Amino acid sequence: MSTYFFQIRIPADLAPGQQPCAPLRLRLGEMPKRDAQPRAGWLAMLAKAAFADRRRLLNGQWTDTTPPLDGPGFPPGGSPEEFLDNMAAFLNEAAAKLASPAPPPRFAPAEMRTLAAIQEAVAIEQEVRKGPAGHPTVTARADLLRQDVWNRWRAGEGLPPEGEAPLARVMDTFARIAERQLDLLACAEGRATHPSAPPMVDCPVEAPAAIPPIASPAPSASSPMAVSSAPLFSELAEEYLTIREAGGADRATISTARWRVSVFTTLVGDRPIDRYYPIDLQTYVNDLQHLPVELSREGDNTQVLREMGIHAAIAKNRAEACYEPIALKTMQDGYVQIVRTIISTAVGLRQLRDPFQGYRIRWPKDAKPSKKREPLDYERLNQVFKLGVDSGYLDDALLPPLCLLSTRRLGILPFIRGCDFGEKHGVDIVRVNGIVFDKAKGKYVRVGYKTDASLQYFVLHSLFRRIGFVDWAKTQGEGFIFRLLASAADPGDAASKRVNRLLRAAGAIGMNVEVGHSLRHGGKDLLIEENVDDLTTRLQMGHEAQDVHADYGRQSALRRGQCQELAHFDLPEEIDWTMFEGLDFEAMASRPRAVGRPKRKTA
Repeated sequence: MSTYFFQIRIPADLAPGQQPCAPLRLRLGEMPKRDAQPRAGWLAMLAKAAFADRRRLLNGQWTDTTPPLDGPGFPPGGSPEEFLDNMAAFLNEAAAKLASPAPPPRFAPAEMRTLAAIQEAVAIEQEVRKGPAGHPTVTARADLLRQDVWNRWRAGEGLPPEGEAPLARVMDTFARIAERQLDLLACAEGRATHPSAPPMVDCPVEAPAAIPPIASPAPSASSPMAVSSAPLFSELAEEYLTIREAGGADRATISTARWRVSVFTTLVGDRPIDRYYPIDLQTYVNDLQHLPVELSREGDNTQVLREMGIHAAIAKNRAEACYEPIALKTMQDGYVQIVRTIISTAVGLRQLRDPFQGYRIRWPKDAKPSKKREPLDYERLNQVFKLGVDSGYLDDALLPPLCLLSTRRLGILPFIRGCDFGEKHGVDIVRVNGIVFDKAKGKYVRVGYKTDASLQYFVLHSLFRRIGFVDWAKTQGEGFIFRLLASAADPGDAASKRVNRLLRAAGAIGMNVEVGHSLRHGGKDLLIEENVDDLTTRLQMGHEAQDVHADYGRQSALRRGQCQELAHFDLPEEIDWTMFEGLDFEAMASRPRAVGRPKRKTA
């Protein structure tokens, strides 16, 4: 930090003898530049007001015994020297007050509710005043919004709802207050945009320089209203996504976030952050309940919907209910959460105001409830395994049984290397690393794990040793077991797509019910049927222990008895496990992936 000074030139007509004199100079102290500039601005404003009052005194417009109500705040003095001394003392006192500002006033909850109601009333009247240029949602529903402000204020005061007469009376009061607030805002914004901005002094003590104040004419009634200097939502979104990308977020996550940002800016508009209102967020949610899910997820109607556009697709679905909408949880945790996260990030980084802070969203009652994933039955699993083995690809053949019996997420399995296989407590295990080195790409890549507990090792069932998979895997050293998946831009996403393709081919219903993650659900159910205790299941799945007591001794993770149980539990007889015997793992891992649609067989 540097030491900053404030200085301002004394006008020649107010200087002693009306001769040029040294500028008035005050020490502000050591502080960051961002603090010194506004303090210098306030002091310059006070000094210029004092100069103007001194001129009025000299011109006989008022005397030292009958000062105006908006005078300089200190005795004018009888001589130029006395005036400058008094002004210097006054500015020193003002600088001290700026350095130690008074604490903000504390309001009772009832006063806060009243202030909030007035603020909302002001915001409504601002938009109504703009006429055709106002926000269409606000201007079209102004009476409804005023009624809502009044009803919520009465509810906060514990008063019962009343008819139209009380609303008319109170809104007359609200309107008068709103008018006064708007006039004050107009004056303040007119001053803010006027060229009479006070000088900002930012020179450090090592190289002080005199900065004269800028002469300014009096503000006129025709001064333009201030244009918002806040950044656009799209700029804040790009800043947030850049932070996420730098933090290691995968491309699929960033792509999903960009789509949801585009939905918000399409439905609500891309505006400066201080030009949004709580009604915008509520309108956004009301529109989202009709957003077709196939706009973002491939389906039979995806192409048609994308050609229609978001607005037309929502309008058609609202009127005809002809497309499946997104689920309520997707709306809450996806489309709305990304908006709140971007704004909260901007508020923290740029010290902006959150336009939606404190607003409680009214979620649509008719929104589609979330679907629950279901595990696959053994007959379906047998078909999936058979299709995977018949494909001739190692990932298709072994990812489904590995996910089922290890109960681990599909996203981490493509990153397993030969050196990750080991033995512990007499059984085969696989250690999970958060970051691994990809030899082919020549860089370290992050494994798609969810929590720190996901990095605990997991036990391999003895099936994988019997079929020879463990011995072959260890020979791969630092190479990836599933080479084709590891070569993809996003191995975890590629693994999920491969498995889901197998499930669809086996007759699974999909629809986010029977999907790749269902294998993990099925693995948990399998352990429950084999009477494996809950703690053992949680540790095998890579979940946290349920309480502090169970968390002790975590460094050893699974105990010997637990490992033995996980490696040797009975496999369901409904599945033909012999299909995995005698496979040529090296040939399956080395087989190049066929590109394009399979050729049709001709008779």
